[in-house]
Amino acid sequence: MDFVQSLSGNAVFMIFLTLVLGYALGRISFAGIEFGTSGVLIVALIFGALGMEVPSVIGTAGLGLFLACVGLSAGPTFFSNLKANFWGYIATTAAVLLGASLTVTLAVKAFGLPLDLALGVMAGAMTSTASLATTKEVFGDQSAAGVGYGLAYVFGIISVLLFVQLLPKLLKVDIAAENDKLPKLPAAKAGKEKALTEIDAPGVFVVCLAIMLGALLGSFKLPLGGGATFSLGTGGGAIIAGIAVSSIGHIGKIKLTAPKSTLVPLRDLGIAWFLLQNGAAAGPKFVSTLEQYGVMLLLIGALISCVSLLFAYAVARFVFRIPLFGALGATTGAMTAAPSLNALIGVSKDDRVASFYAACQPIATVGLVVLPNFLVAVLGG
Repeated sequence: MDFVQSLSGNAVFMIFLTLVLGYALGRISFAGIEFGTSGVLIVALIFGALGMEVPSVIGTAGLGLFLACVGLSAGPTFFSNLKANFWGYIATTAAVLLGASLTVTLAVKAFGLPLDLALGVMAGAMTSTASLATTKEVFGDQSAAGVGYGLAYVFGIISVLLFVQLLPKLLKVDIAAENDKLPKLPAAKAGKEKALTEIDAPGVFVVCLAIMLGALLGSFKLPLGGGATFSLGTGGGAIIAGIAVSSIGHIGKIKLTAPKSTLVPLRDLGIAWFLLQNGAAAGPKFVSTLEQYGVMLLLIGALISCVSLLFAYAVARFVFRIPLFGALGATTGAMTAAPSLNALIGVSKDDRVASFYAACQPIATVGLVVLPNFLVAVLGG
């Protein structure tokens, strides 16, 4: 018994036990659907409800690692893709904000949900900690926003995860044919690449550089008035820094690109850390919130997620004619659903979908920071 208690108190053991079990669970197929790395979230929820605690810095570092690798992968096609579909990305993100606004209004007017709680549910359904932070600034730290966030967050991840996996199966798409519709990678200039100096062959230096610059960029706060501020955060800063670093390609003779063989495992490890910490943090809230509010908040969170992602996908795919995997990438970005991007890359087996995510995610982050203030002004505090 003492040995078991000793192991449960060993943070390193519990963290890696959760990762091992989460990866194993994610490999199991449920009616053709695999949770992949998001299996870590489910195991972390259970262990979190049982008392496991994970330092928040692991989640923040994990998100930075994941999005830096996404940015480094997306960099070569990002600007050409942005130029080709700029208004489509704006409209896709606007569709998410519209869907979220309509469902929050319904929750407040039809179900009598307090506005701070409804906005917390919205932040969880959008997996947006930046939106939660703004809501807390408006209503104070003692508001019910955090409770709503903790409950809706889990479904916010799972809903988009299932959508990006189920839709291609339901449509019986030809994956290779759909990938052929994505922007082509620019041809490498072999002679120039050989002349560059690598700090380390795997390119870990480049990944660390992108995360460092992203954390610096994400720390800047832009005042929005009324006491509210906007910042990209470590994750938003990391994806922009990754795009910038890989687009520049080199400084003098120092190479600033990393191979796919490095970016893929580090990307997966980063999102696993993020899900580990957030799952453990949400575990106790998930149980207590269900006991207090029943399934109503869960259903409202599901409604916000589903309406928003369907609005976004419809606009991207049918209004702006973005290719299927590109439309799904844009939808995950507009939903700020980083774990779902990882699942989409697994489905499409092509990193180019990351450039669609990268185009929408920063726009969506800004929108979800501003949206709570707008809804408070419209619906009243």
